[in-house]
Amino acid sequence: MNIIKLIINTIKRCEVKLNHFYILCIIPLLSFCISAFAEELTVVYPEVKAPYDKIFQQITHGIQSEFNGKVHHIQLPRKFDAKKQANKILTNKVIALGKRGMRIAKQLYNEQPVVVGALPIKPNGISGVSLMADPNILFDSLHELAPEVTTITVLYSPASEWIIEEAQAKAKAKGLMLNHIAVNDIKSAVIAYNNIFEGSNLEKMAIWLPLDPITANEKIIVPTILEKAWENKMVVFSSKPTHAKRGALFSALPDNEILGQQLARLINNVDYKSRPSTVKTLEKIKLAVNLRTAAHLGFDYNSNERSGFALTFPN
Repeated sequence: MNIIKLIINTIKRCEVKLNHFYILCIIPLLSFCISAFAEELTVVYPEVKAPYDKIFQQITHGIQSEFNGKVHHIQLPRKFDAKKQANKILTNKVIALGKRGMRIAKQLYNEQPVVVGALPIKPNGISGVSLMADPNILFDSLHELAPEVTTITVLYSPASEWIIEEAQAKAKAKGLMLNHIAVNDIKSAVIAYNNIFEGSNLEKMAIWLPLDPITANEKIIVPTILEKAWENKMVVFSSKPTHAKRGALFSALPDNEILGQQLARLINNVDYKSRPSTVKTLEKIKLAVNLRTAAHLGFDYNSNERSGFALTFPN
């Protein structure tokens, strides 16, 4: 930054010797350099042990590769004072990761550009990138892995309602029918799922489990759905990474480095004064695939197809 100032002062002293055209060319260039050097960003994320720390390392690497400026890092311990930590941040732009990062974001988002990531967020006033995968990518993966499926059924609660309209439009564009059912609690979700399994043409239908604490409840809903889907030879795919291991045909894994790049682009464009907030879906995912489930459903993927899977189960 001192070098830039020196150049500017030198130009001013020599101004009389420079022709008008040269000044017109060099001033915008210097302005661009100053702007680039002035850009600074703070990334806040939880302090975690291996192997989970690798997730945040990959995200921050993606941020650094995309952001044109200096990136500062603040790791948050398990216990901390959110207000005090927020006051330590000196940069104008902030990317907050995970639940601990969200606590910092809540302190700052009304006053400066802040985006959050590494969370299954929904539009709530704070901009960010949700761990919910872009429905377009999910439906492309479904077509590749289960090409006979023509209908997708998804149950949603207020937690995942924000993605349904987009999903419906993207399903229609791909020639798929999206059957979306609203529920408010686990009891109504169980009833709705039971009605699905009592229907017909289940071999051409797939159930999509979004990131939703009600319709993809881990203790009650998910084990029941996977058991009944197995019995009926029905496809289940999920937005949550761990569900493939439990028996879903496939589930979405975030590409952490691409997520970091997406967050860096978003922080450069977000207007913290505008409402509603901007919440994006993951623009790229990796796939976890359950090969035992695939064989049970009659799918046999060749070596080239398998090489494209990030994880396969059983190991």
